Amino acid sequence: MNPLSWNCRGLGNPRSVRALHDIVHRWKPKIVFLMETKSKVKRTERIKNRVSFANGFIVPSQGRSGGVALFWTRDINLEIKSFSGNHIDAVVREADSNFLWRITGFYGHPETHRRYDSWRLLAFLHSQFQLPWLCLGDFNEILSMDEKAGGSIRSQQQMDGFRNVVDFCGFSDLGYCGTDFTWSNMQEGEHNIQLRLDRAFATPEWVENFEGMRVYHLVDSTSDHCALFLTA
Repeated sequence: MNPLSWNCRGLGNPRSVRALHDIVHRWKPKIVFLMETKSKVKRTERIKNRVSFANGFIVPSQGRSGGVALFWTRDINLEIKSFSGNHIDAVVREADSNFLWRITGFYGHPETHRRYDSWRLLAFLHSQFQLPWLCLGDFNEILSMDEKAGGSIRSQQQMDGFRNVVDFCGFSDLGYCGTDFTWSNMQEGEHNIQLRLDRAFATPEWVENFEGMRVYHLVDSTSDHCALFLTA
């Protein structure tokens, strides 16, 4: 199944498209969730075809910001359940066992004053139906100051809002292999700030059925975010 999630920071740049192609070619994910595509449907559809995915669901950007997309291979039985500019929610049926599970690609609001809207959306998604659940993406928030290097102290209230919804959804953090942080402001020396904004959560039922799944932070120079790749 091996999903991949990446805040690509725009697919209008040919370098970003080549980077996506290279990541897909090397790691061979079955499902890809993209954020900040900054692209309309036709362009994103062309990129889906270029990276050899048979299926896709695209939420276009608004102007030059936003845009999310979910691509999946021909052999994945996936049904879209809901979507917005900040998420795509789907159910997957495993071909060999008929096991049903849920995957949500999530993009938290980058604006601090709208972070509450993100957590309200996540809580709403939790209430919709109960299946083993994987939720991954760029949440644009951290759970503790251990997930930040450089810059000013994060508001405890901000972090608590995130932690509360994680607990409400029954999520466990799947951890990671690789660099400790997934985002950098790309500045040098004392001006450098790094955060762990991108992550994968899952419910205990999902973890039990996908035992041994690990999250890898894939560094790419075309984006200020690492990609996340899950594999056993």
